[in-house]
Amino acid sequence: MKLTLFFLLVSSYLNAEIFQVPLSHKPVKIDGILDDEIWQDALQQDLLYEISPDNTLDAVVGTKVYIVDRGNSIVFAFVADDPNPEKIQAFLRDRDSAYQDDFVGVFLDTYNDQRRALEFFVNPLGVQMDLIRDESGGGSNENDSWDAIWESAGKITNEGYIVEMEIPYNELQMPQTTGKKTWGINLFRSYPRNIKKQFQSTKLDRNNNCSLCQIDKFTGFANAQRGLDLEITPSITMISRQNREDLEGEFSGSEFDIEPSLDINWGINSSLTLNATFNPDFSQIESDSAQLDVNQTFALYFSEKRPFFLENSDYFSTHLNLVHTRNIADPDYGIRLVGKTNKNAYGFFYTDDTITNILIPGVFGSDLANLERESENIAARYRRDFGNSSTVGALITRRSADNYSNTVASVDSTYNMTNEDTLTFQYVNSDTRYPNEIVDDFDQEKDTSGDAYYIRYRHSDEHWFYSVSHTDYDDGFRSDLGFIGQVGFKKSAVGAQYTWRGDSQNWWNRFSFYSDWDITHDQEGQLLERELEASINLNAGKQSYIGISGLKRDRLWNDVLFDEKSLAIDAEFSPKAGVVLGAGFSVGERIDFSNTKIADREGTNVFANINLGQHLSMRLEHSYSKLKRDGGNVFVANQSDLRFSYQFNIRQRLRLSVINTNVNRDVSLYDDPDIDSHSRRLSNQLIYSYKVNPKTLLFLGYSDSGSEDQNIDLTKTNRTFFAKFSYAWKR
Repeated sequence: MKLTLFFLLVSSYLNAEIFQVPLSHKPVKIDGILDDEIWQDALQQDLLYEISPDNTLDAVVGTKVYIVDRGNSIVFAFVADDPNPEKIQAFLRDRDSAYQDDFVGVFLDTYNDQRRALEFFVNPLGVQMDLIRDESGGGSNENDSWDAIWESAGKITNEGYIVEMEIPYNELQMPQTTGKKTWGINLFRSYPRNIKKQFQSTKLDRNNNCSLCQIDKFTGFANAQRGLDLEITPSITMISRQNREDLEGEFSGSEFDIEPSLDINWGINSSLTLNATFNPDFSQIESDSAQLDVNQTFALYFSEKRPFFLENSDYFSTHLNLVHTRNIADPDYGIRLVGKTNKNAYGFFYTDDTITNILIPGVFGSDLANLERESENIAARYRRDFGNSSTVGALITRRSADNYSNTVASVDSTYNMTNEDTLTFQYVNSDTRYPNEIVDDFDQEKDTSGDAYYIRYRHSDEHWFYSVSHTDYDDGFRSDLGFIGQVGFKKSAVGAQYTWRGDSQNWWNRFSFYSDWDITHDQEGQLLERELEASINLNAGKQSYIGISGLKRDRLWNDVLFDEKSLAIDAEFSPKAGVVLGAGFSVGERIDFSNTKIADREGTNVFANINLGQHLSMRLEHSYSKLKRDGGNVFVANQSDLRFSYQFNIRQRLRLSVINTNVNRDVSLYDDPDIDSHSRRLSNQLIYSYKVNPKTLLFLGYSDSGSEDQNIDLTKTNRTFFAKFSYAWKR
């Protein structure tokens, strides 16, 4: 049996086709017009296979791809046929935001290690999307925060559309080798119509969790090197601020700042990259998405948006969130080094921080502390590949300031036992010394240490998904550079899902049933939470989705074990091209944490993404939450997030955002007599942007915010004018 399996594997390898990418130095103009002579020399490929929602059918439309190695770049041309070109979905958008459109693109696994790929996508109007696909932790994770400098153009024709793209080799990390190379390359097309279909150049086996293991191999690229890849980006930021300290007072005088900064990106060689930043502008240009924080006991999570921390952030990711750089608030300088040599990947970063924000975790909630002192922040990561797509790694982080330190050391592994079964494990130890103000203000021990570990078995195939996991955090565990809001608990969970898949004759294309059960205790064995959850989910025409879920949970709060229940319905669909509508409704019983009582809860969330022509788009999201008991409303919260965007062309955009949060409370239902019966906050932001590329850009903007309570009408509390200009010089 073993001998037969061996010969089958060898035969499969020998029969696998490897494509040769031709080298040509003929000129090419990236304009969406396929009239350059270079394309006559190209390797031609076809996207023959549908991979979603069905992976057993041939593609319903033709897509031909031309590939040429130009010595210092690789060029692609996609000819996407469409029998109904008037139905092509294409809108002018900012980069990394055209995922609802038609688009084509390529996955480049330049290390041919079947764990990480760079993705480059373009819609029919030339709008770019670039992402990093990471499969090193089991499953597939895509992150579009990475931005490369490359060229693209698209044109809609009477037969469909054409896209051309040129990707310089100095934008790609690759092995530091000479001569012919072998890359994994996947060619892709998204075709959103009544049902969103996806096609690619290779078949997809859903009984194999490693998608990058299944893509075709291409050889050539003998001259592909990053060379002296040096990118220097100076920038200048000008900000004028006014603040009102007292709602009944006047604005303070204007504070005007001019801040120059410098970013350096140096490709030391093809596989090693150094980034440095000096006096960085780490202000957020665009506002966070709105989140309601009413009746919450743990800190809200906000994702990172700053380019220095986003680039190559996947190098520092592990199963537990031990590196969350949003904790670093205001650094003066930073340095990062990432690379990969053979099977070894490594990363390191160091920054200072003039403001030290610390998340103080607990069993039942978390707090945020602020130290008015500078700190140092360090993270170092190593990962070793083994087997077909398995990894083992280590991570160390440290934050330190006067009379304060937090050191975290971790080991982790992802072991792909079979194509369908994955075992993940992580062990972490932390050691923390708090300053006296945190000890006194947050009732913490001066010195604390603890362990954490996580283990999970996961199975996934064409129809079945199931997993078993256990997580354990000691009371003294802290990860101050990460985002771990709860400690002092042990949680075990088991879950399973079965998926039915429709064929081309069905009105639906996917139906699934999911259920999980979990139980959580504190470190002394006290029950904290026991939860049973089940859901059914359906995908059908009009790119529609509907999900119905129910939950029953026992949860401990202030030594009382409460019985919580909820029923929720979520749905969304696309009635026409460029329009996506959705809504969610939930009812049930939830703990009133402020008063330690059970209450009835109602919740609604609705959203609309609407393209009003090719240039103008609108996104509206509204959240409603109500908690009621004893004949009154503990609170009624409404939050609206409205965003308009006018895209003049691929480079220029004007964006307006308005976020309004309104909370009303019946103070007679509260134990705290000082609770506000009414609060409101309104934030506005208007930004004009001009982007030559992700690094050479101009921002001009204005923002303000205001507050209101039961005693004072809405009053503006701050206003800011800002401008930023940066220019990327690249060699």
